[in-house]
Amino acid sequence: MIDIVGGQTGEVSGAEASSGPKAQGRLATAIGHRQERQQRINWAWGTSLLSTLTTIAIQLLAIPLVYRSLGQGGYAAYASITAAAGMIAVLNMGIGGSLVTPIAAAAAEGNQSRQAVLVQAGLAPLIVLCLIGASIVIPAIALLPLGTIFGKAGADGSIDLRIAALIAVSAALAAVPLSATDILRQAFQEMHISNLYGAAANVLICLALLAAANYSTALAVFVAAFTLPLLIVRIANAGLLFGGRSYLLRMCGDFPWRESRLLLDDGVRYMAAAFSFVLVYQWPVYWIARTLPASQSAPFAIFMQVVLFPISFALGFLRPLWSSTADAHARGDRTWIDNQIRKGRMTIVLAGAGVLATLLLVGQQIVRIWIRQPILMDWQTRGLAGAYIMLAMWEYFHYVLALGFGRLRETTAAIFQRAAGFALAVPLLTMMGGVKAIWVGMCCSILFWSAWRLPKLLQTQVARVSEG
Repeated sequence: MIDIVGGQTGEVSGAEASSGPKAQGRLATAIGHRQERQQRINWAWGTSLLSTLTTIAIQLLAIPLVYRSLGQGGYAAYASITAAAGMIAVLNMGIGGSLVTPIAAAAAEGNQSRQAVLVQAGLAPLIVLCLIGASIVIPAIALLPLGTIFGKAGADGSIDLRIAALIAVSAALAAVPLSATDILRQAFQEMHISNLYGAAANVLICLALLAAANYSTALAVFVAAFTLPLLIVRIANAGLLFGGRSYLLRMCGDFPWRESRLLLDDGVRYMAAAFSFVLVYQWPVYWIARTLPASQSAPFAIFMQVVLFPISFALGFLRPLWSSTADAHARGDRTWIDNQIRKGRMTIVLAGAGVLATLLLVGQQIVRIWIRQPILMDWQTRGLAGAYIMLAMWEYFHYVLALGFGRLRETTAAIFQRAAGFALAVPLLTMMGGVKAIWVGMCCSILFWSAWRLPKLLQTQVARVSEG
């Protein structure tokens, strides 16, 4: 998407070549940083493509397998359980996201003790939150009537449904402290490693789902096949990270309470943006599965997955731009940032238009071939979903670049406010127009709020780079 090394080198060298050996040394260093930055982005993009393709393969395999093996009602229960378990991610309090910028700065300075203090200050609260969540959520799933928790999807109250829910929430709880691993990989510009682990997890999930389809029709088995392989791989990734950087767990004096408070303060803001994913993509599935019959909720859950395919693909490519933009900002590389913004916007518009056209022209046929069931998606729904995909990519692109400038407070506020407004409107939208109104609300939530606020914020920050 972005080519930064060639043209920029000439511009800088022309300005500094005649300034003496010291200036030429600084120029060589700047060029080296640009090349390294681009190389790490390229690694992240390549492995992200692999990870995303395997993730898409899982969805292409999982949804038809679960739908055919469990039936319409079973799939609605499966979607409701996994969506509800996904909400547990809020327990990470956004601490992982608040670690990226300070750890990246400490790593650039080679300050290992500072890195250790930050990791310990962030990891300890995550472990405590995981234990607190487990003490509340697991007893609730084990003892409360399932109809109270999952509505119509849990009306039968079967032991299979209860076991499936316990497996899903247990895996989600264990993932809370492990979520710091991917964030640390990002701070160290090692996203390619996490992407490779993600691809390995996807392969294991595919194998587990195939085994489940061949030997069982139990909901709990399918939920376990979908959640446990990822948990195992996350543990392995964490072991490799901390095993290779043992200094991160070495205590450097008393526990850093002050750093923990600061991380929690920033983390709460970042959590708002992270939780927005739950509000936008999982809460509507949960609500519709709870209030509408399976004949409506199951197709909606399936098409939500269709929408998430291209969005997930785009996020995998855009996420590395957070740390690379922070690096360019710290070094005052205005030319690189300008090229990033211009080419990124152009790519998103073209890619979004292609997705929209594909959904309008052959979206129905794709879903029918994929699920192999007579599920109807009218052209209005397909068009709204395609428009939303473009808007979501536009929003996230400006979001990660603004985070790279350190504007955590403003960016997370914009993202959370638009998601919260949409989430509050979901029950009303459902009553007014059913699932189609949900897609209208998703588009409007970006158009009327974040689609213009984030670019305006980014423009202000880029202007300040030139002032520096």
